[in-house]
Amino acid sequence: MDTEARVNTLDADEGESPLAYASAAPPASGWWSYLGPVGVGKLLLIVALFSWFYFDHFVRLFRYWQQPDWSHGFLIPVFSLYLVHTRRSELLAGVHTGSLWGLPVMIFAVLAYAAAIYFQIGYPQPLTILIMIAGLVLLLRGWKTLWLTAFPIAFLFLAIPPPTRLYRQITQPLQQVAAGVSTFILNVFPGVAEVWRKGINIAFYMDDTSEGMFTVAGACSGMRSLMAFVALGLAMAYLTNRPTWHRVALALSVVPVALFCNILRVIITGAFQMYGAGGLSSGSPHTVLGLLMFGLGFMLFMGVLWILDHLFVETSVDESTETAQA
Repeated sequence: MDTEARVNTLDADEGESPLAYASAAPPASGWWSYLGPVGVGKLLLIVALFSWFYFDHFVRLFRYWQQPDWSHGFLIPVFSLYLVHTRRSELLAGVHTGSLWGLPVMIFAVLAYAAAIYFQIGYPQPLTILIMIAGLVLLLRGWKTLWLTAFPIAFLFLAIPPPTRLYRQITQPLQQVAAGVSTFILNVFPGVAEVWRKGINIAFYMDDTSEGMFTVAGACSGMRSLMAFVALGLAMAYLTNRPTWHRVALALSVVPVALFCNILRVIITGAFQMYGAGGLSSGSPHTVLGLLMFGLGFMLFMGVLWILDHLFVETSVDESTETAQA
């Protein structure tokens, strides 16, 4: 068996996990050995100047991330750096020449930032951070590096809170959907006389005459859960070296998976309330339930990948020939 045949045989092996598409890249040298002391010093200087320019917005983002709905913001920049690290074999190989096109991109970011301040429009201001980073990468390293880091840069968008009106327009419908579906399902639970809702408040009456009410909080079914699931799904789509349509399908499954997990979380929380275990619907148990739902979301994404792997059955050339002859 020649080398090409052995490669084809390995490629045809069955039983691979959904994440087994990643190609084996040669080990890359470390960042320190590539940059050296001088390169690290230059990088730290750029980071310092960048942080100074956007210092006020970094402080605002830090305050936003302390709110429950945006606590994931602390993880997004760290994970973006990890995504860059996963491409180090390509980023550290070959020649990366900077492009002067990065200069007008940076100038545009500064002008957009100044215009947003002048017209007192808050949301575009932190968005210019992403444009500025893209311009710096393009100026210092060129188009190839910008292409390799485009997703990690865009991933930072998930850490920027949207305008309050848009936030409510996204959060409130999610809460309404979760409350409506949960009310319908909780009505068929044993020992339940009636469950009804008004807005995002769900009231219940039990056969044993006990009653109560709970609210579908935004933390359970709103922006925090949605953004966390979006971040997880998009990261999995990026990290799996698959055909483009696989990645698109996984990205499109993000919202349905998030809604399913959020509704299930509300149902479980409501059941705790209805059956006299209200202590499990708040505090640490409630947080643990949220983590379990996040784990369930990961498993559902893995299930989507498994389905994509088995949608089509590849037939080898020899098998096709034998079928045709038969």
